[in-house]
Amino acid sequence: MSITDAVCISADCNGLYFRDLYIAKELVSFILLHVDYRTTIGSCRLVCKQWNSIIADPLFWKHKTASENKKWPNVPRNEHIPWSFYASVYLDNPIDRNLILNPNGREKLKHWIVLSKGGDGFAYESPPAGSNEVPLEAQNGSKLVENACFATSYHSCSKEQIIDLSALRIQPEVIKQCKPKIHIKDWYAGRFDCGCVYECVFSLLDEAKNVIDDFKFRSNINQWEGREWHKVEHCFSEYPDNVRFIKFYHGGTDRQFWAGHYGAKMTGSSVTISFD
Repeated sequence: MSITDAVCISADCNGLYFRDLYIAKELVSFILLHVDYRTTIGSCRLVCKQWNSIIADPLFWKHKTASENKKWPNVPRNEHIPWSFYASVYLDNPIDRNLILNPNGREKLKHWIVLSKGGDGFAYESPPAGSNEVPLEAQNGSKLVENACFATSYHSCSKEQIIDLSALRIQPEVIKQCKPKIHIKDWYAGRFDCGCVYECVFSLLDEAKNVIDDFKFRSNINQWEGREWHKVEHCFSEYPDNVRFIKFYHGGTDRQFWAGHYGAKMTGSSVTISFD
């Protein structure tokens, strides 16, 4: 007998009847945990109110995640949050992971919107030329697999990524009801032999991509003082309800106009959303 052959005898029953056999709701929930998620969402949820209530419960998706030996992040249970958000946490987990793609240049400029590429443009360096090794904190925080970075040139080099919260299934209700923390970090350095400038802007945008909150940072590094790596970070915790996008921008240049890539270096870029 197919699992979808079950018929709910009464809309008010605490369990379900599979033909003439009563099965407690907790056991039905256990069975549904082992159904693939496409069938769960597309078919099982439509069988009856009891099945729908099981699948719409955040605990169902937490248990389904655990049943597949995956980590369930710290997310609140809130009746005003659509069940589809909890399903998205199971599917691709937008919480507690880095949302910046290609944070260290291993894929060249893939996933980045390049705003300027002055001088000789961006370069990928592995290891960083003229700088210290990238700190382990930066490598672990952005899931790097190598000691690498972007390097800028003798005119402005800048780029950005824009993260669409709705594409991650983080609905407006989640933003409004729970105000998750938005942690943003970047790492920058210069060379030992050339001065440089580094800057970044972390912004929260509304539906029309207007800036509604931001954090700005700029650093001028003198010649002979630039080989160490520095972390810049900011956490947005109190912000308007209409946040729909997160924009991560950074850029740099050298201060001596030397051909090549003697400008600011950046790596370990990260944007994470958490409920801690």
